Amino acid sequence: MSRKTYHLILTSLTLLMVTSPSFAEEEELTAPPWSVEIPAVPEKFDWLLVKKGELLGGDIIAMYDDKVEFDSDEVGIHKIKMKDIKELRTKDIMQLRFLDGSIIEGHIIITEDSVYTMENPDQTFPREELLSITPSEKSGESLWAGEISAGLNFKSGNTESFDYYFDAEVRYLRSTGRFISTYRGVFEKVRDKTTDTVVTTEDNHRFTAKYDYYYSKKLFLTLPSYDLVVDTFRNIRYQTSLGVAAGYEVIDIKGMDLEVYAGPSVQATHFETVEPGEDEVVYSPVLAFGFDFEVDLTSDIEYFLVYDAKLVNEESGLYIQRTETGFEIELIDDFDLEITAVIDNTLEPVADENGIKPEATDILFTIGIEYEF
Repeated sequence: MSRKTYHLILTSLTLLMVTSPSFAEEEELTAPPWSVEIPAVPEKFDWLLVKKGELLGGDIIAMYDDKVEFDSDEVGIHKIKMKDIKELRTKDIMQLRFLDGSIIEGHIIITEDSVYTMENPDQTFPREELLSITPSEKSGESLWAGEISAGLNFKSGNTESFDYYFDAEVRYLRSTGRFISTYRGVFEKVRDKTTDTVVTTEDNHRFTAKYDYYYSKKLFLTLPSYDLVVDTFRNIRYQTSLGVAAGYEVIDIKGMDLEVYAGPSVQATHFETVEPGEDEVVYSPVLAFGFDFEVDLTSDIEYFLVYDAKLVNEESGLYIQRTETGFEIELIDDFDLEITAVIDNTLEPVADENGIKPEATDILFTIGIEYEF
C-alpha cells in the first residue's frame, strides 16, 4: 500500500468517526410523561419505595423481625427487609409499636430517618426504634393472614388407592406479637380388588399453636406453645406438649434468615398399645430446641429448612426430632408450588403389645399448590 493510499484511508476513517452518530454529540432524548400518577396520600394501594428506586403498590400485611410482608397482585406476597426500604406510606390505619413499648395508630409515613402518622405529622419517632407494624381494628382490614396447601392422588385398576395431604397456617397479627396456628395431615388407603380389602397405609396429623411476643428486633418469646400429634403407625394415639421458649434471629442478611429457639415444656403421650406391664400414658419433662432457616435462591424460588427437637425421658423415646425441608416456587399471584420432605425420627420408639417397635424414622415427600392470603 502506497503512502498516499494509506493517508487517504486514514482521513476517510477520521471523517467517518467524527460524523457518525456514535461519536457525534448525542441529541437530547424526549419521551412522553408517565401515564400513572402516584398520589401523595395513598388511596387504592399502600406504596413502598425501595432504595434501588423501585416503587411497589399493594397491601402491607405486617412487619415483624424488621421484615415487611407485602402483597402485590402482580408479584404476589414478598418479605422485604426494612433496611432495603427508603419510604413507605399506607392507605389504611395501621398500628405501630416501638422498642420502648409505646403504640400509636394512624396512616403511616416512613422516611429514611423517621416515622409519623398523617394525622399527627408533628409527632415523629426514630425509624430505628420501630418494632412492628400491624393492621388496626379501626381500618376494617382483616387481622388474619396465612397460607393453605394441598395435594391429592387417586389410582384405580388392579388396586385402588386414595391419598391426600393438607397443610395450613393461620396467623393473627397484633403489634405486640402474633398468634400462629398450623396443621398438617396425611392420609392414604389402598383397596385390593382381588381380596376386596381396604388397608390404611398412612394416617398422621400434627397441630401446633403458639404466641410469639417480640421483645426486641432480634429477641422473641413464645408464651406459650402447644403441640398435638396423632400418628397410628408410630404407635401414638395422641401426644400433646405445652411449653415456653425464647428465640433469637441469628442471621438477617439480604435473602437469608436464621432463627433459633430453645425452652422447657411438658409432654403427655397416649400410646395405641404397649407391652404387658407398661403404661399406656407416659408423662415427661422436655427440653425443646430448633431452628428455622430460609434463603432466596432466586426472586421466585425459596429454600427452607425447619428443625425441631425434644429431649424426653426413656419411656417417651429419649430423643424426638422433626425436619421439614423443601422449596417454594412462585407461580402466579398468590399461588406457589411447594415441594416438601418431612422426616420424623424417634431414637427409641415404644413397642406395641406384641413387642414390635415401629421404625425409628418416617420420611414423607409431598408436592402441592399453596395459596397465600
